[in-house]
Amino acid sequence: SKVDNKAYKCTLCSDRVAVGQGPACQKACPTQAIVFGPKDDMKKWADGRIADLKSRGYKTAGLYDPQGVGGTHVMYVLQHADKPEIYAGLPNNPRISPVVELWKGLTKYTGLAVMGAVAAFGFVHHMIAGPNKVSAEDEANASKLAGGKS
Repeated sequence: SKVDNKAYKCTLCSDRVAVGQGPACQKACPTQAIVFGPKDDMKKWADGRIADLKSRGYKTAGLYDPQGVGGTHVMYVLQHADKPEIYAGLPNNPRISPVVELWKGLTKYTGLAVMGAVAAFGFVHHMIAGPNKVSAEDEANASKLAGGKS
């Protein structure tokens, strides 16, 4: 950060990507080990790299893009895809917490349904009773005003 001179988690240079450029690390990488682009293009590129690795004797080469968490924003082509934990502690079979799955699934839609029902009830109540109901105090004030003018 230019403000406090501290390093923060990578944002994949969202400011550069927004104007059609790739991340700075991709541009600066001398070995072209970092590739950036749409996910489908990256999967095609990875297939080529995997085929190359397998032709060089890495029989278990593969793509690390775990489906247990819905995929990731960063994919890795691994020489030993059957053992991802040997690469900087990548989890072998990551899963999303059941609490998060519940929140993203049932609870989210139930909450939306309840909010919709409350909004509909509020609208119906407003249309039926809200503007059409005159309080006793308003009636008394109206009578005083009408009686005072006559």
